[in-house]
Amino acid sequence: MIRSIAMTLKKISKIALIVLFLSSGQLRASDLSTDPEKVLEFADHLFNTEDYLRAAIEYERFLFLSDYENDTILFKIGLCHQFRERYDYAVQSFSRIVNLDDSELINTSRIALLYNQSKLQDWVAIRGFDYQNDMEFYFYYLAGLHRDSVSVNFHGFENISDDSLRLVILNIEQKRSQLKQKSPVLSSLLSAVIPGLGKTTIKRPGDALFSFGMTGFAGLVTWQAFKANLLITGIVSSGITLSFYLGTIYGSYIATVLYNESLNDKLVEQLEQYNPVSENPYWIPWLKK
Repeated sequence: MIRSIAMTLKKISKIALIVLFLSSGQLRASDLSTDPEKVLEFADHLFNTEDYLRAAIEYERFLFLSDYENDTILFKIGLCHQFRERYDYAVQSFSRIVNLDDSELINTSRIALLYNQSKLQDWVAIRGFDYQNDMEFYFYYLAGLHRDSVSVNFHGFENISDDSLRLVILNIEQKRSQLKQKSPVLSSLLSAVIPGLGKTTIKRPGDALFSFGMTGFAGLVTWQAFKANLLITGIVSSGITLSFYLGTIYGSYIATVLYNESLNDKLVEQLEQYNPVSENPYWIPWLKK
């Protein structure tokens, strides 16, 4: 019963998609053939001419008319969305293949899924993925490198069959172990004592001097205003001084957080040189068909 309802909702969503693009001018009424073979032929033509948006719509219509999950067509739909940089839709298409029981494209689709999730920077989803080989582990480790700048003792390194990849990752882990993060709380506390002092901990003396100067100048104006009995001017300038002071504290905290996040940038660049998809794009064979 539940499965029947789910299939009905899926059909309704596909019909709604076609109607939406028909009303927006993406499809012509004359294109709406009910012959699955003609629809597929037209979709392949659109795909080969790089009209990926309309190709994806026609492939979806073919699936609706044929009424079964064709893994080849699903893969092409995923590629269409990937090529037009709608990685979120691509993830949905490749996920549908991964969830099939008997598809010959599952392994390729798993890589495609991880690749598109990396484009979305959905590191949480990638870390939750159950990797099965070196290529999949690459994305798993990349996600960890983006989310955590602290070196970890990961038992999976020894299971990497690619010697070059294993050596690269071990080298990165060694460098990660030498990274020293700064404390955002300490930076903000230092700036609370002396405005801008916290930014010196992340080697930004220019910003520290600017923060100290602006806060000090605003404070001096406030003191002079009250000294001259300029009450309104004193109140306004004191508000400005307070905003500079609090902004310096908050700015030191945020700057330190960003500094810690940037520690892995060079390591990520080093790892991305070994991206298995860049070395062997899984979509190349599909462009030759």
